[in-house]
Amino acid sequence: MTQTLRETSSIDVGCYRAYAGAIGSSPAWQGVLAAAVRVATTEATVFLQGESGTGKEVVARLIHQASPRKHGPFVAINCAALPEQLLESELFGYERGAFTGAQQSKAGHIELAARGVLFLDEVSEMSLTAQVKILRFVQEREYQRLGGTRLQKADVRIIAASNRDLGDAVERGTFREDLLYRLQVFDILLPPLRDRLSDVPLLAEQFLADCARTMHRRIPALRDDALDALLAHDWPGNVRELHNVLERAAILADGDIEYRHLSLRRRMRALSPASDLSIVERGTIERILHETGWNKTKAARRLGLTRTQLYGRLKRYGLEADSTDVALA
Repeated sequence: MTQTLRETSSIDVGCYRAYAGAIGSSPAWQGVLAAAVRVATTEATVFLQGESGTGKEVVARLIHQASPRKHGPFVAINCAALPEQLLESELFGYERGAFTGAQQSKAGHIELAARGVLFLDEVSEMSLTAQVKILRFVQEREYQRLGGTRLQKADVRIIAASNRDLGDAVERGTFREDLLYRLQVFDILLPPLRDRLSDVPLLAEQFLADCARTMHRRIPALRDDALDALLAHDWPGNVRELHNVLERAAILADGDIEYRHLSLRRRMRALSPASDLSIVERGTIERILHETGWNKTKAARRLGLTRTQLYGRLKRYGLEADSTDVALA
């Protein structure tokens, strides 16, 4: 993975494990990395949008590491995890006596991120009151601690992220349009894992290596049936779900990882069960055929089908069947 990042950005990323989630050779993911590296050398505010688990904080940390601020702090705060008043006190800090229990002054995340990066995760969940205050900071780089009267300045770069469309939030009246424009100076859309399935084997290899290192075991291999299942899964939880599935499998398996070691939960679809299964089966057969160069012998073996069963499905789904293929065992 270190080689992939260096080829893309010429960055010495140091400990490659910190960037395990940034692995990927698919065009969609390479586009994300290229955009991240390009904007990293500037001071532009960056907005990352993508489903939960797609690696927004990983990309934010990569931007920080590739920027002139890499020797400064990277401070992250999840705006959805804290109630309104607590979020404001964590962001801006507070003076002694600002509220009940404030026995002494405390620096906020903005102050702690001086000369570095402040990562605002799930910024769409920030209250309108907090949005007004963060807007002033984004515009002027000025802020006040809660209970304070003195304006303070901080040299901080902002990277914000959300799993929601902020344009929709503006229309609903839950997000300020002026703040949206300030945050979306340079936006990067992170693709869901289901749109970059070719990266699954690379991610799996790195995640299993990390698990083996932590558990002091040899790195387990993925059997074909396990890899096929990973490639057929729709990954509603994205890269985070893949990591969790493989960590659990590594704990359960004494040796190599097989399909039975995987815990995969499928997302409910609007289609009928019969239609859904047909779509999944057709897609799996077509993918295996492509991976085996349309060698029906190998494809049938990987699919666990007989010759008659495979050709019946090829006919049912309108997939080309070549009569010159070697007879299936």
